Amino acid sequence: MWFIPRPSRRVPGPPVDIVVLTTAALPWRTGPSIFSLWHAGGLAALGHRVAYGVPWLDAASQKRLWGEVLFADEDAQADWLRAEAQRLGVPPLPEVFFFDGVFSRSMFSIFITEDAFAAAPPARAILVQEPEHFGWLPVTSPRRRVAADKVVGIVMTNYGYYIRRPGRPDRAVFAAGVERTHKQLMRRFTDVVVPLSPALDLRGLEDMTEWRQVTGVLRAFAEVPPVAEGDDGVYFLGRLTWDKGLRDVIDAAARLDVPVDVYGEGPDQAAIRAAAAEAGAPLRFLGGTASPWEVMRPYRVFFNPSLSEVLCSTTAEALVAGRHVVLPRCPANEPFYDLPNVHLYDTPAEMDAALRHARTAAVEPPTVARARFDWEAVCRSVADLLLS
Repeated sequence: MWFIPRPSRRVPGPPVDIVVLTTAALPWRTGPSIFSLWHAGGLAALGHRVAYGVPWLDAASQKRLWGEVLFADEDAQADWLRAEAQRLGVPPLPEVFFFDGVFSRSMFSIFITEDAFAAAPPARAILVQEPEHFGWLPVTSPRRRVAADKVVGIVMTNYGYYIRRPGRPDRAVFAAGVERTHKQLMRRFTDVVVPLSPALDLRGLEDMTEWRQVTGVLRAFAEVPPVAEGDDGVYFLGRLTWDKGLRDVIDAAARLDVPVDVYGEGPDQAAIRAAAAEAGAPLRFLGGTASPWEVMRPYRVFFNPSLSEVLCSTTAEALVAGRHVVLPRCPANEPFYDLPNVHLYDTPAEMDAALRHARTAAVEPPTVARARFDWEAVCRSVADLLLS
């Protein structure tokens, strides 16, 4: 079967200070792929010896994920990653190594089929993006067999939310089981876990949980021109699935007759387009973008009604770019509550009021947001956590 795991077939490289591991790598544009790229390049830029480990997908998995085979071999993907890091303003990448994985379309996830810890070079510390993913198949070495002084996992995904969405009682039972298993896997593979926000329920792991800033925003967003006098544009940027709050985008745009530009692609995009047309909502669907900072110039407001996030990168990016953001009150958005230009709501009426106000309100300087989401400062904090 395609998911049969196997031990590592690779010869690890020379010892390093830090290994960065991820189960999602560019060009799959997800939080872990961007975060891990910056952690690898940023930690290396601080003078640490770093190795960056990413999953290698065979031709069949590449076709399932990207619709085509993008890389003939690992060297081709490593070269592409280095070029992409340069395009994104990430410091030069260190050594890149691979471990095998397969992409599941039904789960929309990469399953690791090779022991990533065994494929990695010896290291003082290991930083693992989404550590629970490494235990989905019984192939990864447990923490007790890993020689590193410290293994830190960054927890990013609220699986319980996604599983519970249909609201059926059996889903609630299943979600509780998944959450319990994931906590067991975090304890099995790491010494410390760092959740991105209070949206993650890590009860039972209090003894190994640490709260600190571990994610940042690409520098290009700080270079977006400021909002000009008279600009009142509103945009949404994200994967086009209903759980990202697109129903609220449609309804608010229709109620207020406010045009909203929608950037993104996803499995529900046809249904979302149809619903917008049926509601008479003035939405423009402009497709996906690999360089969102290039399209932000005419907008004053980022509208993000999603409740499924853990810590939404697009919200942080908008704040760093000096835009207003309109958000629901929820645990995932708590890290943004104290920042200027944030407008919160609990009800549809408050949502409408926040959108109306944000479209005309002056934008305060994004100094605090830029300091909080500065990648260089983030990497110093991460290095301190890993090597202390």
